Amino acid sequence: GLGSVVGGEPRGHQGGVEMSDDAAREILVVGARALAHPDAPESVLRLLRVSIAGELDVESAAILVPDEAREHLEIAASVGLPQAAVAGLASAVRNPDHPIARTFAAPVASFDVLPTAPGGPALRTHVPLVVTRGGVEIVLGVLALAYERPIDAGRRPILQAGADLAAVAIERNRMA
Repeated sequence: GLGSVVGGEPRGHQGGVEMSDDAAREILVVGARALAHPDAPESVLRLLRVSIAGELDVESAAILVPDEAREHLEIAASVGLPQAAVAGLASAVRNPDHPIARTFAAPVASFDVLPTAPGGPALRTHVPLVVTRGGVEIVLGVLALAYERPIDAGRRPILQAGADLAAVAIERNRMA
């Protein structure tokens, strides 16, 4: 399915691309700890988001999930976004043509894309948060990042690992 492709390659098969041991360790440690010991759904997302943002040197990160009616995306967690930017993003993603809304509807990651509106960091990445249950891929949200310099292709597996952990955390907290 669409959600199983990241950067043109099947998930989990990044063609031997290496990631730094320290970055991979940080994502694994923070993600596992957050999943095993959550005190609230927000803390799991916050830990993963901060870990991802810190390891990839992004200026802002947001995790967007559908509202209860599944009509619109809402910001479940964010870091590095001023309050005005949070409000602006929440409004912008109501447009089905917004890149984050498109990533939710057609779950394929996009890396190092130019923003649709002026201002803020130069580049964006949108990664769908997908779990597979009973052979069916379920899109639970989108991880959106903003930053100045392109993300090295060798660091993209780190980003995908963090997104996968965030997806499991979201699913787990919905079932709790």
